[in-house]
Amino acid sequence: MLTGGLDPTYRAALSTSHQPFLRVEILDGNRNLLFSADETEPAYLGGSVSANLNSRVARTCDLTFDESFYPYEPTDLLAPYGNMIRATRGIEFAEGTRFAWTVFLGRIQSTTLETNGTCTVRASDLSADVAEVKFLVPQNSQTGNTVATEVIRLISDAVPLATFGDFDVPPLPVQPLTWQFERGQALDELAASVGAFWYALADGQFVLRRYAWTVASPAVVTYADGDGGSVSASSAARSREDVYNSLTVTGERLNGDVPVFATAQDTTPTSPTYILGTFGRRHQLMRLQTPASQGAAQGAAQDNLRRLTALVDAWSWDMTPDAALELGDTVSLNVRGRSDIIQVVSAFRIPLDLSSPMSVQGRSQIVGLLEAN
Repeated sequence: MLTGGLDPTYRAALSTSHQPFLRVEILDGNRNLLFSADETEPAYLGGSVSANLNSRVARTCDLTFDESFYPYEPTDLLAPYGNMIRATRGIEFAEGTRFAWTVFLGRIQSTTLETNGTCTVRASDLSADVAEVKFLVPQNSQTGNTVATEVIRLISDAVPLATFGDFDVPPLPVQPLTWQFERGQALDELAASVGAFWYALADGQFVLRRYAWTVASPAVVTYADGDGGSVSASSAARSREDVYNSLTVTGERLNGDVPVFATAQDTTPTSPTYILGTFGRRHQLMRLQTPASQGAAQGAAQDNLRRLTALVDAWSWDMTPDAALELGDTVSLNVRGRSDIIQVVSAFRIPLDLSSPMSVQGRSQIVGLLEAN
């Protein structure tokens, strides 16, 4: 939950009639303000921010303006040549008190003049900026750095203005590695070696955080349907697609070292994905450079197997927009006559207009299922 999102006044207002607040701003490449619009700006027609933990670019923003905003000149406001979008959402009380948070910061990627007389804009968060800066020559890791320090170095080299939030990964040292061209792939691999994702938060800060559904965490907030609740619709699904109970990690280093490999399996009899149970056997292979020893490969396999067995119970729900909600938050649902359904927020779509609901997708926690392996 973003700072201030648990304020009792804010939480109480979400489940009652309240005045939403939103602002969409256009910034230059140095983040200086060029234009600001709210719901009263007639040329601004609406939009939304989509966020997904499973995507390298965790957030995208889609906006719609009147066609007068189409950038006929490369220096116009919505030209996709450096300008950025910053979106803010929250609520505002009659006396002027406001609870509002940045829900998106990123660079404009494309602008389209539509046949219906509108101008649509798509922007991607700052992870896209990082991934677009390829290595011009093969890049060596800096041995002695931890994985976290190396992630910071690779991001800062691509985006000098990058800022960083809190990391929660162990201080695993980086081995001598060589990456060919893809900076994003190098960061993906470093993150996977510690069972984590790297991504940009809503305000643009970069983080490296463990797969949230594998970390013990109490629910920070409860959402409910019915009278006094903020949930208007909900659904659930259980699936075996993308669920695996056996994972082999191979450490194949470009410097010629002897490859290492290790396999982790769900050997907990009470687990629904038990390797010898009725789920059956589903195996996945992951190739990494990072592990330099059998122990490191085993650790990477164990951490990533937790992610691969995570899709046990996935809920989706529509609710009153909560701009303080963040990817990775643990929440509790009281819906459809059931209570205390624990879900980790894996994706959401928050509207940048005053009438649409917020849609959220969650995943169940699986903490402890593999601890006996």
